Amino acid sequence: MKKAFVAMLVIVALSFGAIFAWYGMRQRALHGTLAANAHSPVTVSAAKVRKTSWTPQMTAVGEIVADQGAALSPQTAGVVQAVFFHSGQRVSKGTLLLRINPGPLPGEIRAAQAQADLAAVDYQRAQKLYAIHGISTAALDRARYTSQAAGAKVAALQESLADTEIRAPFSGVLGLRTVNPGQYVRADQTVIHLENLDHLYADFTVPQRDLAAISVGASLTLSIHAGDAVHHYAATVRAIDSHVDPQNRAVAVRAQVQQPRGLRPGMFVKAELRTAAPQAVLAIPMTAVSFHTYGDFVFVLRPQGPHGALVAAEAPVTLGTQQDGEVAVRSGVRAGDLVVTAGQVKLHSGDTVHLNNAVHL
Repeated sequence: MKKAFVAMLVIVALSFGAIFAWYGMRQRALHGTLAANAHSPVTVSAAKVRKTSWTPQMTAVGEIVADQGAALSPQTAGVVQAVFFHSGQRVSKGTLLLRINPGPLPGEIRAAQAQADLAAVDYQRAQKLYAIHGISTAALDRARYTSQAAGAKVAALQESLADTEIRAPFSGVLGLRTVNPGQYVRADQTVIHLENLDHLYADFTVPQRDLAAISVGASLTLSIHAGDAVHHYAATVRAIDSHVDPQNRAVAVRAQVQQPRGLRPGMFVKAELRTAAPQAVLAIPMTAVSFHTYGDFVFVLRPQGPHGALVAAEAPVTLGTQQDGEVAVRSGVRAGDLVVTAGQVKLHSGDTVHLNNAVHL
């Protein structure tokens, strides 16, 4: 019995020993795998810090406006009698666009004109009689004022008749037609838009701190996306507002577009205005910059060891202005330094890297 108990203890001890040995081998293999992976090179893309010349510029979002533009409305309500235009038509100043049913106005004008003619004849007779002392001065004055009143009534009725018509106040291009004959329109209802597309402006605002960098006559570039292409237009600053908006502390600026072909009022454009002479800067791609609560930094790659392997090191940087996907670096790197532009998420300071610029990481 005692020998059997001892044998059982030996068997249990050997089993636990085998289990612990197997577990130790697994842990050593796992640590070896982790160590090997920890020191394996990280594949990244990189670019050199380049020294270049930038022209300081100001960027703002603007809107295209017409030098002459109006939403045309009738001055009197009524039923549309006739429409003399079509959508998108180019018209000259004074062109008749629409007529509202004048009602009894034409007849009233003819009656008033007859009264005015009679009053004019009476005044002529009164002048002849007064010349031979046939009537008093009071009678002559009464005849003159009666003739003037009759003529004024005719003029007032003609103005009312003119209010039933809409004519182009200036030359330009019409918008979309939204009215038809027989339709009732109100006196304040817009029936057509008219824009002069030959003279267009771009309105935008700049912060008050940048006001000193803008002057009338300054040149700027307007950019607008048209599908996949970007079109550029030259413009010149024509006016700067006389006051600062108290809501946002910005100043409105108006620039005239040199060749506005293809632009329409209401379009949004990006305005780029040069503010100083070209300056030498160190530029890196924006994708190279990483951000955290302690500031901006980049990973700089430098060769180390006998084989010259590239090793990453964090470098705090001070950034400047941005242009075309690049940012100016004021401090933290030198011209020619190699900075990581892709793959920073899996990178730590001190890691060995494998450089591959052929693919997007």
